[in-house]
Amino acid sequence: MNEKVEIEIAKRRLTVEMEGLTPLQIMELARQVQNKLDEAASHNPNTVDTSKLAILAALEMAAELHQLRDAQAMDRDAVETKLSEFALALKSALSQAKR
Repeated sequence: MNEKVEIEIAKRRLTVEMEGLTPLQIMELARQVQNKLDEAASHNPNTVDTSKLAILAALEMAAELHQLRDAQAMDRDAVETKLSEFALALKSALSQAKR
């Protein structure tokens, strides 16, 4: 069972529980969200609507997640290619050793 944690983001208190995360991890995520909100506010000083700032912060975090997933997919493809090359080289070396 998940533990409920009280957090504060944009001067709003929330009680949340998140599957598979510890209270410390949830508080760290809340801190990151607050940082993104602060960043969005600094880049958009004329926007006082916190819901608009929250959307901008969410978009920024979604973009970062997308970039990380793309990088992970590229890394996985590179590893698979190297493993295939290694398997072919090993197969070739074994077949030559049998001769």
